Amino acid sequence: MSKFKEIFTVSYIRDTFLTGLFVLLPVALTIFIVFYILSLVNNLVLPYLRYIVPIPDIPGIGVLTTLLLIFFTGLLAKNFLGKKLLSLSDYILSKTPLVKSIYNSLKQITESLFVKKGSFKKTVLVEFPRKGMLSIAFVASEVNINGKKHYAVYVPTAPNPTSGYTIFVNEDEIIHTDLTIDEATKIILSGGLVMPKELKIKENI
Repeated sequence: MSKFKEIFTVSYIRDTFLTGLFVLLPVALTIFIVFYILSLVNNLVLPYLRYIVPIPDIPGIGVLTTLLLIFFTGLLAKNFLGKKLLSLSDYILSKTPLVKSIYNSLKQITESLFVKKGSFKKTVLVEFPRKGMLSIAFVASEVNINGKKHYAVYVPTAPNPTSGYTIFVNEDEIIHTDLTIDEATKIILSGGLVMPKELKIKENI
């Protein structure tokens, strides 16, 4: 009995519980996120298509329908007639009041995320939202303001990096790091739980 008590101490139970938590938490969160995304995609176009076509209530039919819609849109965009139709729809949406601001913003974000030419250049740290506090930021471009070099940087919010702030920072106030874009994205998505053991600061370049 005494040996049993020695093994199952409070610290042992606590450490075992934390070990189980750290093992199960990423698995549970992964499953939750996957099911959430699948549910979101499943209901993306299906409710609207049912106004036109009587689609049966089969598990996963919404996901399949959405994937087929994306695929056929891609096929359409690759031929001459499809390009003309998409150009026309793009022109209409980009010129329609109220709609154009939303459409143009989303189009720019999509192109930045999926087109290599418009991707972020590197990861830096900036003092944001106030002096003395450092935030992860992605360098989007460089610009001269009154003859001084500034960086246009995107400061993402955790845990959703698709929302954030675009700010202009003086070249001297940029803190360069050895963090890659992927590493920084993981830190943001995890709310700081996934963090490299060491973060190296580079000289301003």
